[in-house]
Amino acid sequence: MAYVASFPYLAFRYREGLKERLGYYEKLKESPLWVHAVSVGEVQAAFPMVKAIQGGGNHEVLLSTITSTGRCMARKLLGDSVRLVYYPWDVPWIVKRTLDRVNPKAYVTVETELWPNLLYELKKRGIPAFLANARFSERSFRKARRHREFWCSLLDCFEKIMARSEEDMTRFLEIGVSSEKVVVTGDCKIDALLARRSMVDVEGLRRSLNPEGKRVLLAGSTHEGEDSVVLEAFSRLKDKVRDVRLILAPRHPHRAQKLWEEAKKVGRAVLLSKKEPDWEIMVVDQVGVLFDLYGIADAAFIGGSLVPKGGQNILEPASWGVPIQHGPFMDDFGKVSRELIKLGCAKVVKTAAELYYEWEAVSNEGAAGEIRCPQGKSYVEGLGGAALRNWEIINKSMQG
Repeated sequence: MAYVASFPYLAFRYREGLKERLGYYEKLKESPLWVHAVSVGEVQAAFPMVKAIQGGGNHEVLLSTITSTGRCMARKLLGDSVRLVYYPWDVPWIVKRTLDRVNPKAYVTVETELWPNLLYELKKRGIPAFLANARFSERSFRKARRHREFWCSLLDCFEKIMARSEEDMTRFLEIGVSSEKVVVTGDCKIDALLARRSMVDVEGLRRSLNPEGKRVLLAGSTHEGEDSVVLEAFSRLKDKVRDVRLILAPRHPHRAQKLWEEAKKVGRAVLLSKKEPDWEIMVVDQVGVLFDLYGIADAAFIGGSLVPKGGQNILEPASWGVPIQHGPFMDDFGKVSRELIKLGCAKVVKTAAELYYEWEAVSNEGAAGEIRCPQGKSYVEGLGGAALRNWEIINKSMQG
């Protein structure tokens, strides 16, 4: 009933693709393999798996997202090779209408995107469902344990749950999922990073944004409460080190205008969309460009780590061999951050002074633009292969 009461609001907020969100899809000539990825991060995780599906047989792929930014990322990565739709609202009659029209041969959802009505209806119709790149954060796990019966029932709808790590698998098992259903396959986002890295024109980016060849420090996916720390550290640094620049990329791009105003108090600040020359601070006001920008960075601070947000994706800069700084809150990437610290590729900072110290050290060593942490780059490359493993499991299950 809550959905019915909020339909006017939902219809306004999600007016783009409204017909599809209501389950009005065009009927396809043949049953597709339906892959669901809610937004940008999940699309990036799904991307290499979709490529593996396309390379492993004659399967039409229907890729659904909830957000328009996720849809844009899917179009950027996969072009016209998949059918893109918006995900239906999880209301019984909308779900039934959707499955009547789509009639998928299988359904694959990525990471933690679980919608009960759809999953129960898939099971009722005998359509196999899979959870790929499955993860269970500590916070979600604690909540799930309080409602164990519900979660067991919901997760039992999946033929296979393909977990990112042993830790994730252990949490699924502790909730009560059968050990026969859960397998560790690794993180598909590693494959996505490696594939996307090969697509980036790094030299073109340097010519466009940093033709003078200055050192570039990057603060990626920052949250409120972190930007002031980053700007303070850079303000101290640019008074001591010549030819250094800062790229500041907020986690939520709508904050870019406000950050630009703050950055102008520290130095010559511009917006990425304007690409003005002779800048000291560039504020990123576009979506889907951060990973590429890590390719021209000499050091990278990871946002969501000075405030308790779990940390953003530390693997992105590591895949480029970039030295990393992050705060103490890296719960979502705890194992990876610990490994990178052991390798000497990551340092923990808690204050602007500590970030300044690390950035000063990087700025006074080696040449601008060189790969400083090849061991971090190799570490990430050694984690690949999850996408193909996921597809092999899905394909084998579909064939009985």
